[in-house]
Amino acid sequence: MQIGSKIKSFRTEKGLSSQQVAEALGVSESTYRRYEADKSYPDIIFIDKMAQLFNKPVFDFFPERIQQNNHQQAGGTTIADSFRGTINQLSDKLVQQYEERIMELKKDVAYWKSKCE
Repeated sequence: MQIGSKIKSFRTEKGLSSQQVAEALGVSESTYRRYEADKSYPDIIFIDKMAQLFNKPVFDFFPERIQQNNHQQAGGTTIADSFRGTINQLSDKLVQQYEERIMELKKDVAYWKSKCE
């Protein structure tokens, strides 16, 4: 089953319209419909948002072959090749958020070090 079919089944299971889901996720309905039609693929961050909305584990969104391959592969070789490269496309926004958090933590460490001296 493709990701679009899974997304649609999760939405209908919850009894939601595509418009309701799009609004809850902060995207246009046409963008969301492209995901369901497998004409566009959400990045991993968006899949996480959908997982939270539908109360499903993230891996439930991936085709079964990816889940099986991931468990069989040693060393964590990329599963993105099987999923059209969307999994390993970590968004710049997430990277930026992590970098900002790291800077905040470094400032906190420096502050507490200065208090201990």
